Amino acid sequence: MTVINELDGAKVIKQTKNDATQKLSVMFFEEKKGVTIEVAITGLAIAKYEDEEETGLYLFMCDKDWAVQDDHKVETVEEAIAWAEKNFDITEEDWL
Repeated sequence: MTVINELDGAKVIKQTKNDATQKLSVMFFEEKKGVTIEVAITGLAIAKYEDEEETGLYLFMCDKDWAVQDDHKVETVEEAIAWAEKNFDITEEDWL
């Protein structure tokens, strides 16, 4: 399993495993010429930008290569874990 230290310039605090066979969610992106691309979300990470003036953390939703596809801003690690449990059926035991 790969441990991620940084994503999108932010320091990773916690992460789930990122198993390409596990689809937590699917995102659809409409590209030029009307082509729709489907991207599976297979891993989550809680991270903080070190140089950011405002407080808070981000829950990153990532594809199989740990590329950030979307994020959700939260104030605490506990809030991020609760949000992930509600929206992705992740339990506290899934976090590393």
